[in-house]
Amino acid sequence: MIGPRAFAWSAAAAAIFAAGCSEGSYDGLDRKAVYGKVTLDGAPLTKGAITFDPAEGQAGAVGSGGAVIDGAYSIDAAQGPTPGKYKVSIRSAGGDAPAEKAAPGMPPKKAAPDPIPKQYNAASTLTAEVGPGGSTEANFELTTK
Repeated sequence: MIGPRAFAWSAAAAAIFAAGCSEGSYDGLDRKAVYGKVTLDGAPLTKGAITFDPAEGQAGAVGSGGAVIDGAYSIDAAQGPTPGKYKVSIRSAGGDAPAEKAAPGMPPKKAAPDPIPKQYNAASTLTAEVGPGGSTEANFELTTK
């Protein structure tokens, strides 16, 4: 049987654990949830990846990233970026171009090129600002033209 003192310590430990896990991140940083939609030429991006890298001059900002599936992404507060300005990069995960198979005994064929232009990934011009409160919605409408 648990005595009153052991019960009190157990209850206190459970309350502290629950408070620590209910909001924020595992690393103690002030991370925020980020979510939104990604379209390519007006259609939802089938599969891809989105990354938030601290913009130049954003010392102390911590970036993050996540998957884009059927035109939507969601990064929860436990893994999200900290408040600040970010350079955003979006890449396709091949869901928009069929992969070519090599004939048996032949070297693998080159992967299909990413249908997303460089100005959205390798030389990204996309930006987003993650606010200090709650979650941030950031939608991106990409074009190949």
